[in-house]
Amino acid sequence: MINKPNKTGPIYHLPLVGEPPPLSVQFLGINYCEKDYRNIRTLATITVFGFVLSGQGVVRVDTHSHTACQGDLFILPAGCYHEVTSDIHHEEQWSYIWLNISGNWMIKMLEAYQLLPHIVTKDSGLEHLFQEAIEAAKQKSVEDMQSELQIILMRMIIGLSDILRKRGNALTSTVQAIKQFLDNSILHPFDSPELSSHIGLSMKQMNRLFKREVGTTIYNYVITKKIESAKLMLLDTRLTISDIGYKLGYDDPHYFSNLFHSKTTVRPSDFRRIFNQSG
Repeated sequence: MINKPNKTGPIYHLPLVGEPPPLSVQFLGINYCEKDYRNIRTLATITVFGFVLSGQGVVRVDTHSHTACQGDLFILPAGCYHEVTSDIHHEEQWSYIWLNISGNWMIKMLEAYQLLPHIVTKDSGLEHLFQEAIEAAKQKSVEDMQSELQIILMRMIIGLSDILRKRGNALTSTVQAIKQFLDNSILHPFDSPELSSHIGLSMKQMNRLFKREVGTTIYNYVITKKIESAKLMLLDTRLTISDIGYKLGYDDPHYFSNLFHSKTTVRPSDFRRIFNQSG
């Protein structure tokens, strides 16, 4: 695949002054994209926050693709394959505000606020924060922007977390119970009979309910959470690849490594090496 950066729009560069903070926004801007626009990062060392101003596009993180429309907010976490493309079948131009965020702390923040699984948030209502970032970049000094953008970024994270928490409360009690069981079992092998017994429904029934409300299958949800946990352990600990696999319920380290590779396009050892160099 080849990048097709067919776009126009302003880009603001905010070089670091002094010691780099745990989170920093060094580039932000607005993309007004042509229909064949495509941007790919095979293994991104930055996290991207985007807000869709118009049109419709597709954002992909590792193997998961999502449609993003006007008013939606999308997050492309560091440590993943990123792909952003225009929807060639949509008449209105695809445009979005974007912030490129450096620092491995961003992954930890997204995990802490339970935002990693949420690639696209529909009708986020947070456009004002993205516009605020753009206006500040136009008018303020680099020194002032370094601290201000960190504050805006935290307001985005907290605001998004609050929106998703309120929407999560709208899940039916059955799906909430399934999700809680899965979240509490990430460090164990997935046991579908135990889940069925705990909930009192067949896997087919649970999958239908779960996908309707959460947007993915139970199995895909579990795998995604395990890969997220593996990435954090690769960043935060000195555990061997085998030990990380064991902690996530995989007795065969080769199977775990192959699974990680199939979901992220890199081996666990390469992921750790790349991010140790970039951190």
